[in-house]
Amino acid sequence: MRVARRLRPWRVAAASAVKRSLRFLSAEQVVAVHDTLLTRYGGRMGGGPRGQAYEGVDAAVQAVKNSYYETVEELAAAYAVYIVQGHVFADGNKRTGAAAMLTFLEVNRMPVRIAAEELAAMMIDLQRRAEAGQPVSDLVRWIARAIAARRASRRRRRGR
Repeated sequence: MRVARRLRPWRVAAASAVKRSLRFLSAEQVVAVHDTLLTRYGGRMGGGPRGQAYEGVDAAVQAVKNSYYETVEELAAAYAVYIVQGHVFADGNKRTGAAAMLTFLEVNRMPVRIAAEELAAMMIDLQRRAEAGQPVSDLVRWIARAIAARRASRRRRRGR
């Protein structure tokens, strides 16, 4: 089995130790972020396109918590991917996905500063890639690399 050969016990143990030390966002927190964004910038309140309450939010949050992603950047990116790709809200999915990603990094003391235009372009590109059928794991890794690059460039500017 290919997957079993790639997983190394020490990497799985290290990844689970990292995940245990992280503070994940709850579905209620993601909904609060969404509602705050819509109140401030406008949009339709409510659940996803088929009228489901906030089932999709809980599914997205659980998908992140139960994912096999190992790094904080990948886990943060997973929030954006699952919210944007899952269309969990009637409106504001890209804004909420971006805000959830940045909030997750902030509460875990790994803040990233990204210009609003750059973040908007990233979320629009994410939606296009998701609609084109790109696998979730590829989307997560793509955004995680962008986050890691932003953090690395910030450290270089600060001389660390």
